[in-house]
Amino acid sequence: MTDEGQHEHDTVVYELDDWSAEERGALEMRLEAAGIEHRWEAGPDPLAEAPPPYGTRHRWEVWPNLVINEEHEVAVDALLDEVESPEALEGVDDEDASDEDVYSVMGNLYTAADKLKNDPDDLAVAGEFFDAADAVRATEAPYGIDGSIWSRVQSLAASVTEKLEAEADDDDVQRLASELRDLLFQYV
Repeated sequence: MTDEGQHEHDTVVYELDDWSAEERGALEMRLEAAGIEHRWEAGPDPLAEAPPPYGTRHRWEVWPNLVINEEHEVAVDALLDEVESPEALEGVDDEDASDEDVYSVMGNLYTAADKLKNDPDDLAVAGEFFDAADAVRATEAPYGIDGSIWSRVQSLAASVTEKLEAEADDDDVQRLASELRDLLFQYV
């Protein structure tokens, strides 16, 4: 991250050229879901100065520098951490955690999958799903749920996340989100 004098004095520039396009895409969805104004700019590659052709590539796939208003720096830092270290997100794996906490994580995933199956293009819904899927990945199987079923829940959540990040066909996202929602239905 650098503060650039060439930009307006109240902006922060994150140099993400070591990130993959998929990671920048995951960040883009989170930024959109959070309603944070931002733009992507070209990095040190002089051939990347022209905007990418629409319909083929997104700006974050080609341009690695994220520019935000300084007022959003704390929120963006948290989003960067989510993408860089999803395993550090709060799941519920503590033995002393209440059943209510664990089932809340599962309920959040159910709600996010239900919304996503109805509107896979909504970036805010996708952001909610990412957060819920990350928490489920870090959570042990809830009491009374077979480990193989919980593994299936985690696997489906990961598949939906991959489809969203790859901007797969809406039908694929809807199908997987519906399957996940139906699997969770009997437990929430």
